[in-house]
Amino acid sequence: MSWSIRGEYFENCNCDILCPCITSSLAGPADNERCYVPLICHIEEGQKDGLALDGLNVILVCDAPQVMGSGGWRVAVYIDDRADTAQQAALGEIFSGAAGGTPGMLAGLVGEMLGLKVVPIEYTSSNGRKRVVVPGIMEFEVAGVYAPDSSAVMEVTNTIHPMGSNLAIAKGVVGRYSDADYDFAFDNTGKNGHFRDFAWAA
Repeated sequence: MSWSIRGEYFENCNCDILCPCITSSLAGPADNERCYVPLICHIEEGQKDGLALDGLNVILVCDAPQVMGSGGWRVAVYIDDRADTAQQAALGEIFSGAAGGTPGMLAGLVGEMLGLKVVPIEYTSSNGRKRVVVPGIMEFEVAGVYAPDSSAVMEVTNTIHPMGSNLAIAKGVVGRYSDADYDFAFDNTGKNGHFRDFAWAA
């Protein structure tokens, strides 16, 4: 059993810019009693046991304690409805951590899986802005933060993050989530964001 995926990632948490979880490598307290954050993955190229996963999207919406590294996360999983049954199963195995790799390490932080839904996911990326929409459930968009007179997005470097050690710093343009099935809702508009390319394999 082997798999590999690479693509784009972004998040929009409810901390102010810059999130203390990033600067403390998940060991320090966040700005709020609970951390609400979507982990949004667009797979540009991927496969599991030879099954192609190119172009598909997966979102993990997390409700974590103030110190994220302490575990006990509540997680709702959303898989792109363009995936067929076999692809859905493959993505479920990868992102649940059952197939090992980085998600396998993160699985130890999860205390409750709220559920998994197959939904339409609209993902766009352009000029330092990342956006995702799941109709009726969520809409997130982040925009990179630039220094005055600079064309390069600011970055935080040498941190510990499952996607990589360097992260672009962004701000939430819109950050709304509500899923009545889980009695879970938040609005992270104007709050902290990050994005980067990522590559995982196991």
